[in-house]
Amino acid sequence: MRSVLRAGKLISFDPAQGLGFIAPCGGEEHVPFQTEAVRFVDVVAEGQLVIYAIERADAAVRAVEVRPA
Repeated sequence: MRSVLRAGKLISFDPAQGLGFIAPCGGEEHVPFQTEAVRFVDVVAEGQLVIYAIERADAAVRAVEVRPA
């Protein structure tokens, strides 16, 4: 199930592993995302502001539809 769009800052991204983390602007726990979740750009960088949705599956959460802010 997806949530409404949120804002955050990309705090880490490893293109080799295809995994990164977003620090939500509200100060919640860091949210993981995979390369396939990035939309509208080919490259994202640490420190970049992004907009994303949350997808919950069982007890885990992940960012989906990650795009530049």
